[in-house]
Amino acid sequence: MPLRRCIVHHAVWTYLFLGFLLAEAASLFTTVYLHRGSTHRSITFHPALEFLMQLGLWLTTGINRKEWVAVHLCHHAHADQEGDPHSPRLLGLWRVQLGNLFLYRRAARDPRVLWYARNLVPTLAERKVFHHTFLGLFAGIAVLWMVFGFWPMLIIAGTHVLLYMFFLNNLVNGWCHARGYKNFPLAVAFNNRFIAWITMGEGLHNNHHHRPGNPSLRYRWSEVDPGWIFVKIMCFCRLAALS
Repeated sequence: MPLRRCIVHHAVWTYLFLGFLLAEAASLFTTVYLHRGSTHRSITFHPALEFLMQLGLWLTTGINRKEWVAVHLCHHAHADQEGDPHSPRLLGLWRVQLGNLFLYRRAARDPRVLWYARNLVPTLAERKVFHHTFLGLFAGIAVLWMVFGFWPMLIIAGTHVLLYMFFLNNLVNGWCHARGYKNFPLAVAFNNRFIAWITMGEGLHNNHHHRPGNPSLRYRWSEVDPGWIFVKIMCFCRLAALS
C-alpha cells in the first residue's frame, strides 16, 4: 500500500507539472504571437510557425485572435483611464486580479472595442476552423483524455485553466498595473521580475507601456524576458523576423 500511494502521489505531481507546462506554453504563444506579433506588429512569423502557434492557442485557450487584439489595443488607447477594459486603478486591484477573464469577455463583446481590430486580416485557418472557440477547447480536452485518461485529464486541464485564465494573465493586467517598480516614471504600469519569469516577459509591463512596439520587453541587464529569447531563437532559425 505505501508503494502504491507513493506512485499515485508522484503521478499527481507529474500531471500538475504538465498542466503548468501547458499554461506556460499558452503564455508564450500569447506574448509572442498575439501580443508582440498580431497586436503591435513588431514580429512576423513563418506561416508554418504561425499555424502551429494558432493551433496551440486554439487547443489550450480557444482565444479569438481578433478579440484579443481589439481588447489589448483598447487597453493601450485608454491605459488606466476611462475606457480601459481592465484597469485596477478604475475598477480596483482585486476585481481585476480575480475577475480579469470576465472583464475580457465583456469587452470582447463590445462593438466599440472590436473596432480597434478592424484592420486585422484573419488567416485561412482562422476563417475555416480556429474561430470556433469552444470546439478548440473540447478538442484539446479530448486529446488529453485519449493520451492520459479521464482523471489525469481533469488534473492537467484544471491546472492549466486555473493558471492561465485565472492567475497568469490576471497578474499582468492586475498586479502589474498596481504594484512593482518603474524604469519609466511617466509610463503607466509597473515591472515585476518574478511575474516576468512566469508570464514569458509580460511582467515587465512598465517597459512595454513605455515602448509598445518594442519586441523585447526588457530594459535593464537584470531583467529577463523569456519571450524575447524565444523570438531570437526563431529569428536565428529563420522562422521569424523583426518588423
